[in-house]
Amino acid sequence: MQTKDKNENRVLYREPLEISAEQWFVLINDNSIFKEEDISLITALYHCDNSREKASKLAIILGVNSHSVLNLQIGRLGKRIIKKYPKIEYPTREDGTVRYWHIPFWGEDAEKKGQYYWQLRPELKEAVKKLLGNNDRISIELEENAFIPQELSDKETKDLFEGAKKQITVNVYERNATARKQCIEKFGYKCCVCDFDFEQFYGDIGKQFIEVHHLIPLSEINREYKVDGEKDLRPICPNCHAMVHRANLSIEELRKIVKARNYFK
Repeated sequence: MQTKDKNENRVLYREPLEISAEQWFVLINDNSIFKEEDISLITALYHCDNSREKASKLAIILGVNSHSVLNLQIGRLGKRIIKKYPKIEYPTREDGTVRYWHIPFWGEDAEKKGQYYWQLRPELKEAVKKLLGNNDRISIELEENAFIPQELSDKETKDLFEGAKKQITVNVYERNATARKQCIEKFGYKCCVCDFDFEQFYGDIGKQFIEVHHLIPLSEINREYKVDGEKDLRPICPNCHAMVHRANLSIEELRKIVKARNYFK
């Protein structure tokens, strides 16, 4: 069902799909259907305004090269969903081919011809909300997991829409919940640079708070790289994290600076 927006004369894609919120919840918890990158994508879109955004902006949020990567990803996801529920009538183009992106999303024309907005289907949005509340595969501690400014390039900062830094909750490297857990289990919650312990200083409100830092710059590895929490990540306080990025230092180099200034106990 394609309709026209009365106010802006844009094509809206709102074809119904017989997948309930309960079925979506089962699907997104099935690792053979929703891969880690798919969870990252739908979670990022969930936190956008009205769970709606263009693929080009989502690509920036997720740190992938371009929106075409996401288009291919959604195509693969759509095929897996069809294989799971082959008897459902799926959205198609006029030539009868399946419109894969329209399986998890509603859509509409964007301002520029050839671009589209994706919006989580209401049933999928409900399932994502439940996932975020119940599943530790995703970390949604926004203040802890938001990008610090030094981690964003000038182009990314320019292109990000207002409030995006608060909405970014997923990064396939430093924001991977499993890898973060591995890092913390190995190294604890004390900053590996200055030895600051949030719980010791702030009490209960600082319990189990720390950021993690990727030892290999994200720009030097591709998105298919599988992060190892023990090998690739280190716990680091926000101040030291900012200085590492600002001065482009290694953890060891910054640790020497801090130690030379007698800030260690």
